[in-house]
Amino acid sequence: MKRRAFLQTAGVGSTLALAASTHAADGDGSSNGNSEGQTVFEFLGRSDQDGPQVTHYGYVTHVFGLEDELLFSDPNLRTEATARLTFLAVNVLDSRHVHGNIITTSAPGEMTAFFNQHPQADFNAPDSFARGRAIASYATRYHNVLNVQAPDQGIANAVAELTQLKATSFELGPQRVRFGRPKMRIRLVATGQGTRTQADPLHALFLLAGSAFVVEA
Repeated sequence: MKRRAFLQTAGVGSTLALAASTHAADGDGSSNGNSEGQTVFEFLGRSDQDGPQVTHYGYVTHVFGLEDELLFSDPNLRTEATARLTFLAVNVLDSRHVHGNIITTSAPGEMTAFFNQHPQADFNAPDSFARGRAIASYATRYHNVLNVQAPDQGIANAVAELTQLKATSFELGPQRVRFGRPKMRIRLVATGQGTRTQADPLHALFLLAGSAFVVEA
């Protein structure tokens, strides 16, 4: 799967694609180029654990081949409050393993990506990342490795496997684009800091950043 085909375009105007270079799409709106496995976008987020349920939310910080300014309503203030592409996912743990200071967990779930013409996300309000127009949905499974460094503190490394269920076109500047396509498989890789805020019942938060690449159409 070429990363250039991840974000597809229709109509006239400059082409938006997750690639280093782009050209106008034709026919069914697809475009091709570059090799499989290349990174297509980057993101910043947070995960909140409440017992077995984990809620992930954040925003896209960079799309390869696209000017960063298009991703934010205020190019001079690039935070969740101005981010046009956000996401929210919910997973329920189905495994947890402990070996010394290493804790691994995994969980299936669902994720939705949103486009916000007028951004309004706030990390103090997870549901705010689910506002705007839903542009893509996914079935997910994530695996997290927590390396405990001190009481209630650890380094998190996570991988999420996404299978896309839906894709809806939307307008971004002069372009009409579609974020992926049904049945596409994407892998997210993230690292960050984990903090346990309550032991029983378990509450924890993770501040994460990472990147994504298409692994299969």
